[in-house]
Amino acid sequence: MLSSKLFTWQKNKKKNTIYKNEKNEELIQELRSEGIADEKILTAIRDVPRELFTEKLDEAYENKALSVECGQTLTQPFCTAYMASFLNLRKTDNILDIGCGVGWSTAVLSQLVNTVFTMERFKKLLDIAKKNIAKLKIKNVQFKLGNGFEGWGDKTLFDAITIGASSEILPAKLLESLKPNSGRLIMPKKYEGGNQKLILVTKKNGNFEQKELLDVKFVPLLNEASVK
Repeated sequence: MLSSKLFTWQKNKKKNTIYKNEKNEELIQELRSEGIADEKILTAIRDVPRELFTEKLDEAYENKALSVECGQTLTQPFCTAYMASFLNLRKTDNILDIGCGVGWSTAVLSQLVNTVFTMERFKKLLDIAKKNIAKLKIKNVQFKLGNGFEGWGDKTLFDAITIGASSEILPAKLLESLKPNSGRLIMPKKYEGGNQKLILVTKKNGNFEQKELLDVKFVPLLNEASVK
C-alpha cells in the first residue's frame, strides 16, 4: 500500500476531495484525479471487479489496501495502476508477478499482457487466487507456489517483473530473468530506518539502471520456503 505523501505531479496541489467509492467507476474517476491517464490500465481495472477479491464489500472500491488471509494485503488500486504505467506493458509481453495474493493485481495485469506468470508463497492465498481468476474466465495466467526470491525456476526470460512486497535487496535471480535489452522490474525497496521507495530497474546491454519513484509502504518480501 502507498504512503500518504503527495505524488510527484501533486507537489503544489492541495487535495480537498475525500473519496468514499462504492462503485468501480467512482474508483476509476479517483485514479484519474491522482494522475493515472493510461486508458488501457483504467480499462483493465474497470474490467476486474475488486469486490470478487475481498469480503469487505463496502470497501472494495476504495483506493486503499485491504487486509487478506496470511497477514497479506490486497494492493491499493493506485499502486497497481502506477506500477503498471511505469512498466510500459504491451499485449505481446510476458510478465512475472511476485506476490499474487488473492489475485486482483494479477487479474488486472492479465488484461494488459500476453501471459502473467504469478508466484505466491502461501498455498492458501494461491488457491484463493486461482478460484477468483477462474470466476472471470481469465486464461492467460500461470500459477506457481514458491519463494519469489528464487524466481520462476526455469530459463524463461520476462519482459517485465513486478514485486508486490518490499525487500532491502534486488533478488539476483529475478534480475537474471529479465530480457537483456528491454527488461523492466518494479518493486518497493526498503532502506535503513524502514523507509521504502518504489524503484524501477531497466536492463540495458547487461547493465541495470535504477530509478527511484515515490515513497511507499508494503508488507515484506519473505525469502523463505512456501507455506503449504
